[in-house]
Amino acid sequence: MISDSVPLSIQAPATSRPLGLVHPTPPAEVAAVVARAAASQAAWAARRAGERADILSRAADLLGERGAELARLLAEESGKILAQAQFELRFSAALCRGTAERLRALGGDLLPTGSLEGTADDIAWVRRVPLGVVAAVLPFNFPVELLVEKAASALAMGNAVVVKPPEQDPLTVLAAIGIFLEAGVPADVLGVVVGGAAAGAALCADPRVAAVSLTGSTRAGLAVAAVPLLRKLHLELGGNDAAVICRDADLDLAVPDLVFGRTLMNGQACASNKRVIVHRSLHDALAERLAAALARIEVGDPLDPRTGLGPLISAAAAARVAAQVAATVQQGGRLAWGTGRADGAYFRPCLLTGVPRTAGVAGDDEIFGPVLTLIPFDTEDEAVAIANQSSYGLSGCVFSRDWPRALQLADRLECGGAVVNGTGNYRPFIVPFGGVKQSGLGREGLGFTLEEMSQPRYTVLRRIRTPRQEGAP
Repeated sequence: MISDSVPLSIQAPATSRPLGLVHPTPPAEVAAVVARAAASQAAWAARRAGERADILSRAADLLGERGAELARLLAEESGKILAQAQFELRFSAALCRGTAERLRALGGDLLPTGSLEGTADDIAWVRRVPLGVVAAVLPFNFPVELLVEKAASALAMGNAVVVKPPEQDPLTVLAAIGIFLEAGVPADVLGVVVGGAAAGAALCADPRVAAVSLTGSTRAGLAVAAVPLLRKLHLELGGNDAAVICRDADLDLAVPDLVFGRTLMNGQACASNKRVIVHRSLHDALAERLAAALARIEVGDPLDPRTGLGPLISAAAAARVAAQVAATVQQGGRLAWGTGRADGAYFRPCLLTGVPRTAGVAGDDEIFGPVLTLIPFDTEDEAVAIANQSSYGLSGCVFSRDWPRALQLADRLECGGAVVNGTGNYRPFIVPFGGVKQSGLGREGLGFTLEEMSQPRYTVLRRIRTPRQEGAP
């Protein structure tokens, strides 16, 4: 945890090698950062949309040009394997460019006043306008992608933004913010608050913040929601996603997708098939195949191209996962593959089988690590009940050869989005990504985040359509 008063050395979780020094923003100084953002917002919003789009396009170009060096830094400070870090940088550059293009094409809507009594002579239109100052609170697992998702969209719509980078791995985010400033975003329009919980709380509680866009734990989201201010909340929170494996599922298709979905970012992804709810007749066969797949994964240095799984974000995070695995075994599950033990920040993938639906991990105990949990079921109604017993509802998936039945099952899952015959960890920027229940509010994605970062405003010209006088030319 970052102290909000002394400099902190950021270290690589794989090697403990110092990567850089950050200077946390004292909570008392957070207000000054927000004040500068608030003072600069109107001038930024007054710039033409095309000018803001040009700046975002330049930022996208720079992200692409410097993607290799930023990806290496991201892999080192987060533990994300290099191939995934490189993908995140490519994705982020494409998302930034796509946001600029959407902004160029953004228009208003003419309202149907002519069809209503009393307004037939009026012309009214609606357009989207900025919210004001947006606080963007970022997680450690996909920090650059979510910086672009939140900040680029907010800037596009004319907002000022104050970013709080993740306390565990802030260096790549700070470098990416430097790219936006180099591209032409004014420094006060894109401010930064560095620090731990105290600095984040001060930022989110500032009354000049018109909206908070946070990706993080449900506990963090509830803390932000408890602030007694009426403002926009855009929250992507925890998830304990279900993957339903029907009795006719194609295991050749399911196994690689389940393994990928559960090991992305070393098992530290919010949207991930954490609960594999499998028909009892397939339980043992699926367990055998998953164990064989996990055995082939190389665990090691995230910068080594042979590595398939790097360290967790910290030794404390790995210890928490080990404790959850041990608790699940005590509750009736079986450790079928892996040691279930942490080695510093490393946690080798493991497989829990025969987990009863009453176990904590079958409900709300979200494991943030590379652990596959198999929960057997006998009927489809039972599978749906297990999937929906969680307070979370981020994403989900169904595997079955029977497409109509799979679609019916997918529609019964209480989640923000569902995939048939693929991992629920599905987030191209064309989808409206987000959750239901305790998994959040609002949606992210190309165009969808632009709406979240703005509000509609209508303008009316009254009595502009005067009736023609009889006999007039």
